[in-house]
Amino acid sequence: MDEPLKWLPDTDATPWQALGKAMHAGLPVPTGFMVLPFAPEEQIRAAYEQLKISDKAHFIAVRGPSHAALNIIGSDAVVHALRRLWAESADAPVLVQRMIHAMWCGKTHWHRKNLRIKANEGMMILDPDTYLVNSTTGKCVRRTLEPKQRKMIRHVDGSAKVVEREGERTAMPAEHLAKIAELAVRAGSDIGWAVDDLDKVWLISVS
Repeated sequence: MDEPLKWLPDTDATPWQALGKAMHAGLPVPTGFMVLPFAPEEQIRAAYEQLKISDKAHFIAVRGPSHAALNIIGSDAVVHALRRLWAESADAPVLVQRMIHAMWCGKTHWHRKNLRIKANEGMMILDPDTYLVNSTTGKCVRRTLEPKQRKMIRHVDGSAKVVEREGERTAMPAEHLAKIAELAVRAGSDIGWAVDDLDKVWLISVS
């Protein structure tokens, strides 16, 4: 792979290949680009500005093979986050993407013909509830709600904090579960996902 920076979906022969293929197939993957350590800094900054303008992307996610930096604002912060991730994995391709303002997030795994959906309110998986959903009908057949319900929320400056919901326990809406199940069926694999503030379900990872 000679090119130091590639936009999704053109990320063949990289750890982000499956995500690129999903985007090419029309699945809702946030816009982003893959960058290698030898990419010129000015090229990274130019790509960031393009992403910010084309997608109105104020917040950015920078994702390495095992760690991620979330809610990044500005090209300086993007470059700094890349350097930190490359300090851990020197040769790793890193994905820079529009950050989804997640109302819910989680992971979905296939379990025979059903889907096991782990779902958490907010922007991070902390105390996920578990839903078993029929992959054909999209209907929940069993759910397990955790006794605690913490969620991560984001402020306008990009800072985040974890809060615990008070009052009545909240389950994920049935329409969200159906959309997540549909996305997992279309992807044909285990996925990570996020539901934004307009109730759109995004594909965050494919495994």
